[in-house]
Amino acid sequence: MDTQTAGGPSSLGTRIRHRRQALGLSTAEVAERAALTTDRIDQIETRPFALTGAELLRLAHALDCTVEELTGPRHPATSHQPPIAPVLEPMRQEECIVLIRSGSVGRIAYTGIDEVVVIPVNYCYRNELIIFRTAADSAVAQFDLEPIAFELDLFDEGMRDGWSVLVNGMVRPATDAETDAARGHVDPWAGGARETYMVIDPRRITGRRIRSW
Repeated sequence: MDTQTAGGPSSLGTRIRHRRQALGLSTAEVAERAALTTDRIDQIETRPFALTGAELLRLAHALDCTVEELTGPRHPATSHQPPIAPVLEPMRQEECIVLIRSGSVGRIAYTGIDEVVVIPVNYCYRNELIIFRTAADSAVAQFDLEPIAFELDLFDEGMRDGWSVLVNGMVRPATDAETDAARGHVDPWAGGARETYMVIDPRRITGRRIRSW
């Protein structure tokens, strides 16, 4: 849960690496302690990533520290130092795509029968397409070339910073080739049969980042 820059580690990733090295632990040892893969630890330490709250808690436990110690201290304003006003910045499309590619959970929004529906989905990004799975009898599974919005975000309420990516596009059933490309890369958390693969074909990708320093 930290500010990230496309192509390089976030400040949180750097703090995690420094803490691991201070403890004399390898990435494999931290991965085992945190019930994560070694590749995931390497990604967190070296590249842009979307970190869940559960992963952050497990990493803090694995590194024998608190979440607050990992995310960094807050610096309260004093009479000698005025509070720093957060800055809202647009993100380049390339940066947005890096964040979409590194994530696995987002939200879709579409128009239902008589209301707008917003639900979380597990997804993967393949060949410039967002692919998710749903139940065959779900409303969105019946859509073919219908407008849809996809949103992905990460915020740190304590630090008052984060980012949000919005994708506007069309949703349709996945082709056989697209289904094969996504198979094994989308693992829905929700129970039940969710074997219908749907594709979001992005038409517009925008993002914003808020920084508190």
